[in-house]
Amino acid sequence: MKTFFWAVIFSCSLFSQESNDIHSLRKRIDTVQDQKIKVGLFTDLAWEYINQESDSAIYFSEAAKKLASSLSYPLGEAISLETKGLYYEIVKGNYEEASKLYFKAIKICDENELTYSSSIYHTLGVMFHTSDNYEKALEYYQIAYDSAVKNSDLVLQKKCLANMASINSSLHKYDTAEELFVQSLMLEVRNEMNYDIYANLGNLYIRKKEYDKAIPLLEKATLQTPENTESEGNLRFLIDAKTALKDSTGMKLIIERAKKALESSSSLRERSIMTMSISNYYRQFKDFENALKYRDEYLKLYEDIKEKQRDETVYELEAKYQTERTKEALEKEKKQQKIYLVLFIIGLILSGLLAILFYKNWSKKTQLSNQKKLLEATLDEKNILLKEIHHRVKNSFQIVSSLLYLQSENLKDSQAKLAIKEAENRVRSMVLIHQKLYNRDELVGINTKEYFGDLVKDIFQSHQLKSESIDYQLNIEPYILDIETITPLGLILNELIINTLKHAFEGIDEKGKLNVNFDKEKDCLVLKVKDNGKGFEGEVKNTSFGIKLMKALSKKLKANLEYHSNTNKGTEVILTIRKFNIIS
Repeated sequence: MKTFFWAVIFSCSLFSQESNDIHSLRKRIDTVQDQKIKVGLFTDLAWEYINQESDSAIYFSEAAKKLASSLSYPLGEAISLETKGLYYEIVKGNYEEASKLYFKAIKICDENELTYSSSIYHTLGVMFHTSDNYEKALEYYQIAYDSAVKNSDLVLQKKCLANMASINSSLHKYDTAEELFVQSLMLEVRNEMNYDIYANLGNLYIRKKEYDKAIPLLEKATLQTPENTESEGNLRFLIDAKTALKDSTGMKLIIERAKKALESSSSLRERSIMTMSISNYYRQFKDFENALKYRDEYLKLYEDIKEKQRDETVYELEAKYQTERTKEALEKEKKQQKIYLVLFIIGLILSGLLAILFYKNWSKKTQLSNQKKLLEATLDEKNILLKEIHHRVKNSFQIVSSLLYLQSENLKDSQAKLAIKEAENRVRSMVLIHQKLYNRDELVGINTKEYFGDLVKDIFQSHQLKSESIDYQLNIEPYILDIETITPLGLILNELIINTLKHAFEGIDEKGKLNVNFDKEKDCLVLKVKDNGKGFEGEVKNTSFGIKLMKALSKKLKANLEYHSNTNKGTEVILTIRKFNIIS
């Protein structure tokens, strides 16, 4: 469904009512006498530079802030901060910095009892909406809407209602979405917004398969009028509805308009959706040549979009926010536990003193017995909690592994699938660690003999086609290593074996053999991985992610990673570890 938003065109509506092209704005700044109007012109100019993705937007938004501060003009300060936030959101994709600026602007509004804070809350809603964080977007839209109702701001009410309707439609809450769209249409302000609302409401009816209701609304949404700037973009909804009804009436002109819209559109997303709609229409009416042509164009546009997708930094911001809240809650709980512990100890001391006065010997034995039981209970509780932690970590890693597998199933590019597969293997090596910690009484260490055996077996099973003609032999001493040692060691062994399976035995006639040895030599732990493969000459290239990962992990273990290889004579890799912790 089309997701549309009305970003707050703040300064244009609040300050200047004339043409806002850069040349005319600069000219007015040089001639205007009213300094508050000049603040508005600075923010107008910053907005125009945002549209051009120019860093000059920062300069003029800061100039507006400085001038507004000197005039003790809080509304101008708030708007200039919001303008700067829009630059970081729209141009830089830096949602964290944008959020900080928006909340600074809201604070100024609250301190000075300015109603403009409702518009900034709407801006926050738009930011989360465009990033598909619907929960946070609805939260801020609702705050903005409630404030707009209180202040009788009909325009902002209309924007909030329409955007909340859009989110509910995306969440498949069609009845709620329909009600909100209708409410927004009932507000007779900014009627140019109605065209987009018609389009979204029409598309909602398409989703509900109520095509007869959809078509009249979509015909309104595609009317070519000066106010309807989205008339051509809305054509795809009308095409979809007509396709579903198998109705070709008047569609020749509609399809021609859609093709012209494709040529003039600069939005990859809009073009990809339009090409898919045109392809589906041709397929419905058996014009398979054109259907295939536009299908191929859609696939090309889809790949272009994938390359330009934004990083999901807004989710990182939200995760950081939630982490800080959790940390505060844990700190509070920790303080309470300290208080309870102090009170408990004081109670024990007083009880002990009173008991000593009357039953010294008996009290001493009883106190020792109680302390032993308390320690045992505490130890049992810690063991249970530690087991639960390992269980949850294992489950989390397994979920990540499953997601990587599902992602690889949808990929066609072999290199991408291989990269995902290697990431999946790395995750599984860590899953195995926490699985073993969960399933044994020793909760802080891993038996190297068991873990390496299971890890190698798992790697060979996951590379069955390549490993079926390869034998392996393990000679592993059973040390119990702590998790800080075994985790990087397991990842390094994973990389070494996978590299061997991928590269060592190509073009080798004799049966492949792989030997893994692990033991302690003097003050070091030594891991050796040897094969009888084709070997190589020269230095190991540092370009692959696997090699870089092994070097980084080796550094953590204060280890040396050595390669010994000759063409057709196999390869031996020796990892000498100086930093480790053997528990037993």
